[in-house]
Amino acid sequence: MDTEPQWLLIRGGRIIDPASGIDRSADLLLAGEKVAAIGENLDVPPGARIIDASDTLVVPGLVDMHTHAYWGGTLLGVNADKLGPKSGVTTWVDCGSSGAATIEGFIHHVIRPSRLRIIPLVNLSYIGLTHAAGNLSMDVGELHDWRFADLRELMRVREQFGGEVAGLKLRASNNACGQNGPMLLPLAREAADLMGVPLMIHVGAAPPTIDEVMPFLRQGDILTHIYNPAQGGCVLDSVGRLRASVRDGMERGVRMDVGHGGSSFSFRIAERAMDQGLLPDAISTDLHAHNIDGPVLDLPSVMAKFLALGMDLRDVLERVTCRPASIVGRPELGRLEPGGVSDVALFRLMDGSGPLVDSEAHTRVGPFSLQNILTICRGQIVETFDDGRSEGRHYQA
Repeated sequence: MDTEPQWLLIRGGRIIDPASGIDRSADLLLAGEKVAAIGENLDVPPGARIIDASDTLVVPGLVDMHTHAYWGGTLLGVNADKLGPKSGVTTWVDCGSSGAATIEGFIHHVIRPSRLRIIPLVNLSYIGLTHAAGNLSMDVGELHDWRFADLRELMRVREQFGGEVAGLKLRASNNACGQNGPMLLPLAREAADLMGVPLMIHVGAAPPTIDEVMPFLRQGDILTHIYNPAQGGCVLDSVGRLRASVRDGMERGVRMDVGHGGSSFSFRIAERAMDQGLLPDAISTDLHAHNIDGPVLDLPSVMAKFLALGMDLRDVLERVTCRPASIVGRPELGRLEPGGVSDVALFRLMDGSGPLVDSEAHTRVGPFSLQNILTICRGQIVETFDDGRSEGRHYQA
């Protein structure tokens, strides 16, 4: 028997939806998992819950395109279901926490039970980040042995979970793959092509260098950590010019992702690169257990950093809603439109940001910050909870 949808009326907020160009005061009516209507003075259906959104921004549920949400399965993982309701992030894109050996557990024990939406990218490494990353007493990367790049197992993932896996992730930096970069880059390219998904490559400390990485990325693929200050992985050359390889990648449609992380975002690199045309396609956190207590904190904090760099609010919102949703092949997300998905975040726009710290301990102050006051996913208000577990992990070297 069909049941009546649960009605939720969000009354009188400033609705900003970059996908449709809406920026005005209006009501938003949700009918279960779908948006029913947007307009002024909407009628209240019988039994509807009414939320007063006066002096509030009403935006699509945020899409964080770079997270690590396999909590309990990796040492880096944080609990999206617990943190999302405090930040307005309704869609978490997990970037390679799980490999072919561990993705089944991630999907069954974390992704499917979550009240939020978690979209995984599978790691090129069979073991994912379960064994190697996150334990600072063990400096062994997930691809120090190139044999973990098992394409046969990735084909099994495609057959088993192809509809849920949105991409392939390679951490192309010395700490992840040692000296194996020249061998792993073509393997990653081949694996992504065989799976029919975008390839996301993380750049960090060389080898390989960013100039070696860029030729393996094609239209629709993703370069992450674009404002990384690491030697060999920086988008700027030694005299501060945007590298030709990066500019060529932009021209052929490679998508550019912030992926702030603990060591991968520099205000000075971002400012110089943005001045030369390297704007992000996605503003994301790379949120994990080692940076959640700083410098990342959450997605609204990273958004405030781009407001501090001079981007306007609409452009920032576009890069945490419809743009990343499109990049991961889910264009129905990150937008508010009748008949569309009822993922919504309510924020209070606050004057000033307080000190904002990058990965080099440099500080800026922004003109505004965003305080999340309500998060709705699939038409349901989601609340955080206390599970007695600290999300941050701090190891002594």
